[in-house]
Amino acid sequence: MLDLSFQNILEIYAWTAAGLIMIFMTAIAKFYQKKFGIKTFYYFYPLPIVVLFTAAFHLFSYRTSLSESIELIGSVGSFLVSFFLYRLMVGVK
Repeated sequence: MLDLSFQNILEIYAWTAAGLIMIFMTAIAKFYQKKFGIKTFYYFYPLPIVVLFTAAFHLFSYRTSLSESIELIGSVGSFLVSFFLYRLMVGVK
């Protein structure tokens, strides 16, 4: 039987929320590319989304180095694509 503590439920909620935010950011990047013609590379954005949902549903054991690595990769990936989109949208060279 699945043993879910409050901390595990909260962690699943947090990673799921991060994945949903990244889905919205992908939609924004796609809209921005179509509207303004600036390449946003929105087709790379699903990669961090998949990793974040993998971290959310813990397809691996809790609190292992593999699980922590997947969470780190997902969060760093989502930060990088978010920062890239931000720089494109505000015109930073």
